[in-house]
Amino acid sequence: MTTTPQPAAPAEQDPANLPRGRVFSGVQPSGLPHVGNYLGAFRSYIAMQERHDAIYCIVDYHALTSTHNGELIRQNTHEMALGLLALGLDPERAVLFRQSDRPEHTELAWLLSSVVPVSWVERTPSFKEKRRSQPEDINHALLTYPVLMAADIAIYLARYVPVGKDQQAHLELTREIVRAWNARYGDYFVEPEAVFNDSPIVRGTDGANKMSKSLGNVIDIFAEPDVIRRQVMSMVTDTERIRRTDPGRPEVCNVCQLHRYFSPLEFEEIWEGERTARTGCVDTKRLLADRIIAFFAQARERRRELSERPGYVEEVLRAGAERLEPLARETLGVCHDRMGLGPIAR
Repeated sequence: MTTTPQPAAPAEQDPANLPRGRVFSGVQPSGLPHVGNYLGAFRSYIAMQERHDAIYCIVDYHALTSTHNGELIRQNTHEMALGLLALGLDPERAVLFRQSDRPEHTELAWLLSSVVPVSWVERTPSFKEKRRSQPEDINHALLTYPVLMAADIAIYLARYVPVGKDQQAHLELTREIVRAWNARYGDYFVEPEAVFNDSPIVRGTDGANKMSKSLGNVIDIFAEPDVIRRQVMSMVTDTERIRRTDPGRPEVCNVCQLHRYFSPLEFEEIWEGERTARTGCVDTKRLLADRIIAFFAQARERRRELSERPGYVEEVLRAGAERLEPLARETLGVCHDRMGLGPIAR
């Protein structure tokens, strides 16, 4: 085991055309979702719950790699769960749970780590990025983060993982870890397949970086309309378009890219208006703000309704974790048996 996993080229997949199978995906507890969360993963979550055995996890263990405020993690976990439910995730059709409510994940991560060369995790994009972004806090969990991610997926023998294309390398590492364990102890774990949607990495309002709350460049789904308008109007567009009369380049304009998803029947006309300078960047931003506000209006109302039901979110998370207990324990039982843990069989 000396090779480094190499990611395959990503392919877009329609969840409706995939053979039925178990789905798993984890999301960081970063508070209420933003537009980047929705386009990058959550719309796939909602689509895949319709015909797949879907399991979605709020990964509070993972959050400990960079957040050390316990109350903030709890609050952000609650808000993320509330947002997912408001957007259409149905706890009757999909499992939603909190990672730390199923501690079997961390045990499996330790078991899997025994087949993972250190070089594999040292070269992962997340570790390299975190070394740059938080140089004063290079903790051990940052290094082993990908192994816990592999355990999250493998413990439920998930076949499909809806992820953003920026997570491609991490999913390929999960596949490599599964192959390494199966080669040593016998076939058991499923090699998961990445499911990519047609959304590119969603850039933030700064026009340069991925949309992220830590960078403050987000468009909030559940904010009041005037807040959403301010966020959209702050967006960086085509930096080479100096004057209103200059032709634009919609292919590189972040606002035009988002119109593909929020103005699907008109985005080509909107793009043409930019190319010919028939419309200006301010016009295009105002229209995008209107479309985003209208698109998420029902979700905002649903969130308000759910917020008035004390204990509902915790009830959903707890019930989801309980539903998964037999699966998690079965997987650990197989691992204990094959890896020689526990007493000699009599």
